[in-house]
Amino acid sequence: MDTKDALPRGWISETLHFEAGAECGSVVLRMLTIPVLELDRFVAKVEAIASDTTGSAKESMQQRIAATGGGALKRKDELETRLGVDIVVVHELQSLVRGWRQQLGTGGGCAEQQAAPALLCNVGTGVSIVHVTGTDAPGFERVSGSGIGASTLWSLIRRMTSFDNFEQAVVASASSGDAQKADILVGDIYGVETSKAIGMPPDLVAGFLGKVNDDSELSDADVAAALVRMFASNLGQLAVFQARLLELDTVWFTGGCFGSVGGADDSTQGQACLVVRKAVGQAVGFWSAGKITVRFPSSAPFLGAAGAVLEAAAAGDTGSPV
Repeated sequence: MDTKDALPRGWISETLHFEAGAECGSVVLRMLTIPVLELDRFVAKVEAIASDTTGSAKESMQQRIAATGGGALKRKDELETRLGVDIVVVHELQSLVRGWRQQLGTGGGCAEQQAAPALLCNVGTGVSIVHVTGTDAPGFERVSGSGIGASTLWSLIRRMTSFDNFEQAVVASASSGDAQKADILVGDIYGVETSKAIGMPPDLVAGFLGKVNDDSELSDADVAAALVRMFASNLGQLAVFQARLLELDTVWFTGGCFGSVGGADDSTQGQACLVVRKAVGQAVGFWSAGKITVRFPSSAPFLGAAGAVLEAAAAGDTGSPV
């Protein structure tokens, strides 16, 4: 597990550099992301490494682990027993906000400025929309959310197509899929010229997946394209309406499905993240008439984990968490 090439499929290794201000320099974190279903496999690997390690090296492995999210609470006792560590559980949204602030160089302490107010739209199993209000604790508020998240998109793709890999489905949706074959458009109802006459674009979606039936001649990529568009449209609409309520002109999107921004990534996963980012960007542009800006942190999938480490370290407990 020392190199990216040696990692199992779906595991991602990345080094994050967080700027902490001119006087404090940067915080460097080495990250390893694994699918939730692979957690037991990862723990087994750690147990095997620990059993083969002796002496001072073994003592140095005794760490505190900062953890966040539902699984952190659900499996805390089990993982502490199996790994022989202390797990410090940090509130999920608190971790997200801290990681986001730190990556912007606004993490507090030596930070040069504070990035508030701001709106974060965090996409995981579901969606949480967080208003970052300031530096005083807690400094944020969950103002909205949705149960239609990345898990919904993937479940529908699996149910309605033959794809068995999320990234491959998303990439295919962009490369060979045509959402208009699956969606009912305004032009399908009114006709192209009549749609224009009443001031509605003929290619505007009137009903997502409205053409999907037993007689439809649709490819799996067509259906996946329509599902991606529906997911992005719903997400964009929620984010724009909340931004308008709070009188904000920028929305930050975070979560694993958006990937890391900035580096070249020609992998299927990297391409899939580009597709999702583009779809969400287009949806926000549509719902806001181009008045709200979309931004993606450079390490969107890792902000919660990084924030948990930083929050646990700042709590003043003995030792440094990993």
